[in-house]
Amino acid sequence: MALLKVMGRKNLIWQVIALAVVPIFLAILTLLVSRGFAETEALRGDVIRSYESRSRLQRILSLHQDIETGQRGFALTSDRRFLEPYEAAGSALDRAFRGLSASELAGASAAADLSALRQASQRKRAFADDVVRLTQQGRADQARRLVGAGRGKGLMDEIRTVIARMDRHEQAQLAARTASVVEARDRLKSRSLSLQLMLVLLLALAAAIALRQARERNAALRRIEDLAARQEAIFDGAKDGMIVLNPSGGIESFNPAAARMFGYDDGDLQRRDVGILFDAAPDRGVVETFLKRLRARRGTASTEFQEFMGRRKDGAVFPAEVSISPVQLPDDVRFLAILRDISERKEVDRMKTEFVSTVSHELRTPLTSIAGSLGLVAGGAAGTVPPSVARLVEIARSNCARLIRLINDILDIEKIEAGRMTFDLRPLALAPLLAQAVEANKAYAAEQDATLFLGPVREDAVVLGDEDRLMQVLTNLLSNAAKFSPPGGAVRIAVTPNGTFWRVSITDEGPGIPEAFQSRIFTKFAQADSSDTRQKGGTGLGLSIVREIVARLGGSVQFETQAGQGTTFHVDLPPPVAARPAKVDEPLGRLDGKGLPLILHVDDDPDMLRVVAELFEGRGQVHSTPSMVEARASLRRYVFDAVILDIGMEDGNGLDLIPAVRENGDSAVIVFTAQETESPRLGEADAVLIKSRVALERLVEDVLRLARDGQATEGRM
Repeated sequence: MALLKVMGRKNLIWQVIALAVVPIFLAILTLLVSRGFAETEALRGDVIRSYESRSRLQRILSLHQDIETGQRGFALTSDRRFLEPYEAAGSALDRAFRGLSASELAGASAAADLSALRQASQRKRAFADDVVRLTQQGRADQARRLVGAGRGKGLMDEIRTVIARMDRHEQAQLAARTASVVEARDRLKSRSLSLQLMLVLLLALAAAIALRQARERNAALRRIEDLAARQEAIFDGAKDGMIVLNPSGGIESFNPAAARMFGYDDGDLQRRDVGILFDAAPDRGVVETFLKRLRARRGTASTEFQEFMGRRKDGAVFPAEVSISPVQLPDDVRFLAILRDISERKEVDRMKTEFVSTVSHELRTPLTSIAGSLGLVAGGAAGTVPPSVARLVEIARSNCARLIRLINDILDIEKIEAGRMTFDLRPLALAPLLAQAVEANKAYAAEQDATLFLGPVREDAVVLGDEDRLMQVLTNLLSNAAKFSPPGGAVRIAVTPNGTFWRVSITDEGPGIPEAFQSRIFTKFAQADSSDTRQKGGTGLGLSIVREIVARLGGSVQFETQAGQGTTFHVDLPPPVAARPAKVDEPLGRLDGKGLPLILHVDDDPDMLRVVAELFEGRGQVHSTPSMVEARASLRRYVFDAVILDIGMEDGNGLDLIPAVRENGDSAVIVFTAQETESPRLGEADAVLIKSRVALERLVEDVLRLARDGQATEGRM
């Protein structure tokens, strides 16, 4: 029993000792680890300081290079634009030297090196000032001789030498400090090992946790390396060009496909502005502003491909598509631009269009002859035809008519896409037009066992349109509705006001449009895939033609459908412009006694049209149009005091309207465009204003002044 008590007392002592020693060892270990962290943090501070000091030194070298470039460029060209980087670098150098002190630099000679650098900088700047002053005084030859003597280069070499020496001192000091920390860390490791042997249980647990963490870290590292390798392979092997941009529009990297596309070698585009790849480089800040907007809306909208004209290294221009997407990195955002050279596709489209046009035209003549001949045979021109032959002739006539309709539709689509379809725009009353359309399609509807019903149409339902083209739109919609109506079904036509527009609604009682087909209904050759729809026949071009014609008339087309209950197509057509009487002896700018000038604004940007119209509110009557076709029609019918033209329209060049304006009278012509072009046609305008360079208030003032004064004699602005 006594032995047990002694053993128990000993165990208790060991327990007390263990309880007392473990905290001591843990405290010592904590102290050692804390010291190691402190040394590591100090090393981190030294690294940051060294990096900042070296960065400032490189900044000073870069600014001297800017001074060198500026004074050399100004001496050689006398172009004052070279003074901009020269003067900016001079003021920046003062700030850079103020941010650099000897106490932050490493090495015993830091103060002497810094003093030598300041003196060399002063000599270099004094030399550059002499060159600039001589050039400004008109002694450019003397300035060039001074530059050619090589003293400026010698001063730059002196600056580079001093900065290189200071940089080496920084590297050596940082390497020595790093070695010291590594040695201290090794000592800490050996001391910690003796403590860890006394705390085997704790270390076993820590080792297990550390092992698990190491495995997870290695697995994550392997996944990251694998992902990086895959991404690099995709980036380098992609057929599309890929360019990584920084937020200011500078090129950070590009793949081989982009290099081949633009004809540059590796490294040629590094840190260059992306505008170098454009045929017409955007203004400074435009790309950066676009990237900021793209960054702001990332995650809410995807960026689609947009066309632009690219410029290769050799100056060749080619069409390309570009899509830009933001890429979130841990420290910042970068932008990935994906580019495609679409030269071949454009050429294929052109060849396809020419082929379709040629084949269609070549087929139209013989098919017309065939249709006429079959009609004569069916009409008895060749004598009585047996019933069996008559049936064959009717089949041939029907299929010939289908081929003619197909060719006509193809030609219409080709004309629309090529911008060659002409429109004779004039005010049209809808009541007689719709009555004519119903009468023209009544026979076809009867063949389909459908009946056309025209509702009452108000007398004031007048739209601006082309009678033939609107009849084509109505015929397509009415025949389509009749074709898909059930036996004995009705097709109803209604006219209702829709804001300032008039809406023509055509409703059938058919099966409706399948949901999977609704997104493609207005595309070319689009037909639903169901057998009930396929057996109706048709070219699949009718609705595409309808949409294109209505769009070019300044309207829109939509549809509502419900399975088993029919479909309604809504065509919204614009009202005519309030007619202005022909010019009389009253002063320019008078209209209906209001004393406001009448202004035609032609621009394919709807936002710009709305903004300009609001700016002229109460000061002028603005007729806005996004279409060259509608603009020509308006110029044929009305006299305007002033015409505002954009150049890059979707359906043509706005400058082509100038002759029509001049034929109309003494209307003032103001070109308001984003394109800084050197077209000789600009000389025919009374004023040329560049968007983003001229305030909109300036546009309003110039337009009103020119409208009041008649055709202005002031030159280009």
